[in-house]
Amino acid sequence: MRFSSALLAGSLTLPLCFASFAQSPATTPASDSAPAAQQQPAAQPAPAQTTDQTNPPLKLESLPADPHTPTPEEQAAAEAARNRAAVARLATLQANWGPPGSTPGYSLTLKEVNRNQTPAGTEVTYRLAATGFTPQTRLTLMHWPLNDRVNPVMNNVTIDASGQAICADAGLTPTPTATTADQAPSCAKTTQINMPIEIKTTAAPGEAVRLALVAPDRKGAEAQAIPFPVAAENNGCKLQVLRGSRDNELVLVEGDGFKPTAQLDLGAETYGVKEPLHAKIDDKGHFAAAVTPYAKDHDSGDTVIFAQSGACTATLSFHWGKSTYKAQ
Repeated sequence: MRFSSALLAGSLTLPLCFASFAQSPATTPASDSAPAAQQQPAAQPAPAQTTDQTNPPLKLESLPADPHTPTPEEQAAAEAARNRAAVARLATLQANWGPPGSTPGYSLTLKEVNRNQTPAGTEVTYRLAATGFTPQTRLTLMHWPLNDRVNPVMNNVTIDASGQAICADAGLTPTPTATTADQAPSCAKTTQINMPIEIKTTAAPGEAVRLALVAPDRKGAEAQAIPFPVAAENNGCKLQVLRGSRDNELVLVEGDGFKPTAQLDLGAETYGVKEPLHAKIDDKGHFAAAVTPYAKDHDSGDTVIFAQSGACTATLSFHWGKSTYKAQ
């Protein structure tokens, strides 16, 4: 199963400000109009050219083929390269969702408060706690679902004295809203005033719930929670996979607790075919790699991920394929 270019197009239309809340680039002022050009004397007509019978004019059909016109094979290779770059970019955005993408000094935490079995799967309820936001600032809650862009969920959210996200009191002085905030309904449609914001969701194994709070000045904080981890632990090291798309066309492989100076042997195996994965352990013992499982003549299957570094050895597997998404 190859990664869908249509899926890439939809996932990568997310607002780029969520890759980093830190500082948006300043808008370049429009330059002043250039002064009108001075009038030039009228040009004299060029003398008529005489036809040289010994050197006939060059005709279009006699020109050689453009040496830079790409062949179908070259076009396919270029498209594949663009898709690989898009996959890498999407994986990087997902891997950095959270503290790396938050404004310095701002944080967001998702606190699970309930689980409930429903016909659609296990419904998990989260409450939000945040730091760094100015008191009484009206915030917009954003959500990044799989195979989609970052979407506004509700506005008029604020942080109370305890640091909990609540629905703002209608008596608060309105704060100028960002463009995206205007697209979201008020939290009052689903939550009583001054009551905690609660997010109820289902999720598939390895799926992260990615949320963010953003202020009108575009400063904000991101956080994620994984209700049903796909993980393995050994000797203090942890290996896990995060669902990068609904059908696991893209998967993020992450490791924590690995010795930074140790050599990492990381790979994937699908239908007996092994493929090395390239990742580097950082100074915090963390690494991340993107996997796009593919097996010739197969639309679905299971991929085994293995990691070995020093005394740590961990192995796990995940299922992928068309229409295989199912909430836990």
